[in-house]
Amino acid sequence: MAEPATSLASGPNAPRATEIPFGTRPPDDVTARMRERGWWRDRSIIQDLLDAAAEHPDAPAVVAARTNAAVAVTIGYGQLALHAERFGAALLSLGIRRGDRVAFQLPGWWEAAALTLACTWTGAVAVPLLPTMRSREIERLLRVTGASLCVVPDSWGGHDYAAALDEVAPRLPELRHRVVYGDKVPDGAVDFATYFLDTEHEARLPHPLEVPSGRDLDDVTLVMFTSGTTGERKAVLHTENTLYAGTAAAAGVAERGWDTGEVFCSPHPISGLAGLLYCLWGPVIARGTGVYLDTWNAAEQLELMAKARVTQVFAAPPFAAQLVEAQRSHPRRMPDLRFVMCGGAPVVPKLVADVTDALSVPVRTCWGMTELGMGIRTPEGGPPPGAVRSDGRPLAGLETSLREVAGEEGLYRLWVRGPSVCTAVWSPGVDGGTATPTWTTDEGWMDTGDLVRDDGAGGVHFEGRASRRVGGPYMIPVADVEGEILHHPDVREAVIIGYTGEDGQEHACAVLAPRVERTPDLAELRAFLSGRGMTEWYIPERVLEVVELPKNENGKVVIGLLRPLLD
Repeated sequence: MAEPATSLASGPNAPRATEIPFGTRPPDDVTARMRERGWWRDRSIIQDLLDAAAEHPDAPAVVAARTNAAVAVTIGYGQLALHAERFGAALLSLGIRRGDRVAFQLPGWWEAAALTLACTWTGAVAVPLLPTMRSREIERLLRVTGASLCVVPDSWGGHDYAAALDEVAPRLPELRHRVVYGDKVPDGAVDFATYFLDTEHEARLPHPLEVPSGRDLDDVTLVMFTSGTTGERKAVLHTENTLYAGTAAAAGVAERGWDTGEVFCSPHPISGLAGLLYCLWGPVIARGTGVYLDTWNAAEQLELMAKARVTQVFAAPPFAAQLVEAQRSHPRRMPDLRFVMCGGAPVVPKLVADVTDALSVPVRTCWGMTELGMGIRTPEGGPPPGAVRSDGRPLAGLETSLREVAGEEGLYRLWVRGPSVCTAVWSPGVDGGTATPTWTTDEGWMDTGDLVRDDGAGGVHFEGRASRRVGGPYMIPVADVEGEILHHPDVREAVIIGYTGEDGQEHACAVLAPRVERTPDLAELRAFLSGRGMTEWYIPERVLEVVELPKNENGKVVIGLLRPLLD
């Protein structure tokens, strides 16, 4: 048996993969209450998939467009169910068992959707990783999860994923299988096309794969990583039932925003929770269609939306703004589009007006987190009556607690609890890390780290972040980046702070204090971090040198004193 994986941190107290609470389940009284109220269920998404495949096998489940492919691929429900079962049987044949972690770093391809469903079907824990992550980050996340298997493309977007995985694998004793999809499969790796796509493993099973049900749906089925409100990397653990609630499937049509047969589209990858819920879970539950584009391009996204007859799209503000620009440059008819859902970063009134003008549909704002899926949104028909500057109301089952911020009249810190909140969060750190099961901590209440105001009509308006979150639509793990910068021989202190760029979005600036005479300039710093394998979009886009970082009496950097220096 392989030794437990080494940790994200180093030293004698470093956390190990076995310390992550993969076996955590909500307490029995919580599961009973959630089922009684209809927020959780005993039916698996796999049963939804199989029923859809039996009744309408040719109905489109996924429409996926790939870079350099002339025509998007349409996968019917029959095909999706077949491949989810085949992939699951392939995992079993490789020794993957219930609770084992299966990582994959795939673009927005239909195979990623089928593999996610295969993990759910077999009880393996899916660990989707963003395609933009590079070797340093991938090694850390594979190590901390103790992944037994990892699937990557051979190369994509100019990056050699197979070579990167091949290089880090010897340092990952729990990684038993490297699986590569493409023409160039390294020695010792499993060929995905041959072994997963083309081999009928399902026919070799002694009996069909058992569909999860009952308490199986309260086991951890998905691990996603987020930088959270502190800038430190956190593992978020979800069950089938928390994901089901995260789609607001138990709510009414007007509240959740979708009906049967809906055609969903999003530029967000299904390796992130927003894309996963919006373009896989939502479509399967609705017996609708998820529409994917593996490489973001606003013009191509619009063409795909028109051809696939998309009825709704979710896009963070930067993506929505690019869709507006592309539509104005070359208008497309999209008579099936009903609305644009926008969230993940502040949604300014101008963007709402621009989207409505360019696409001739309303905008529905929403708020969510990796820890809970979509939690707050404006319902069909617009903001609640009487609301002033509203970002919407909590979805069915989600409770909110607005806790006063000292010295700030009318400003509150948002806490939430409910059926969509993840079952646990694990935060690695130099002290060995802390695992926080949701329902045995503070009666299930979770601090979102966001600041809000009461909109006066049962909803909220978001005012900002209570912590040092930087970035949008994806948060940069600032503590991780700062730690890497400190490896530079000329840097004594470093802190990452956000600033608003010319595009109106938040970007990262590295504020550096020199070790001796000077700190690296932007080009030097970017080259240094790239050389250390840092994920590209984590790297700061601006550098500011100071003699000393300002600190309070507790030795913490006072960010407020640095922000004026960026103006």
